[in-house]
Amino acid sequence: MALRLSDIDDEFQRGVFLAVYQSRRQRHRRLLAALVLLTKHMARGLLIIWPAYLVLLAGLLFPQVREYLWYFLALAPGLLVWLLIYLRGARLEYRQSVHGFILDKGFIKQLMFQ
Repeated sequence: MALRLSDIDDEFQRGVFLAVYQSRRQRHRRLLAALVLLTKHMARGLLIIWPAYLVLLAGLLFPQVREYLWYFLALAPGLLVWLLIYLRGARLEYRQSVHGFILDKGFIKQLMFQ
């Protein structure tokens, strides 16, 4: 991930960059990079918020689920906020690491261990 569009001044080089950047292979790599980043951020978030999921799962396993419905509703906004925070983090990392770059062959390893 060394070459970025904003670093190119020459029009010929910019045209070559855009031809490579808009190729099918680069589009597939950017899609794969987005999925990798989304998975990475969601996995990190799950490690932090797993107790809330355990409470939700335990509540669903009880036969008196309707008595605990208010507890589940109280957890819902927190889970939604968690989801929005981690999606925003994945989107920010995508903009910093993927958008506008030509992705090389080992880009997944670089994304996972950044």
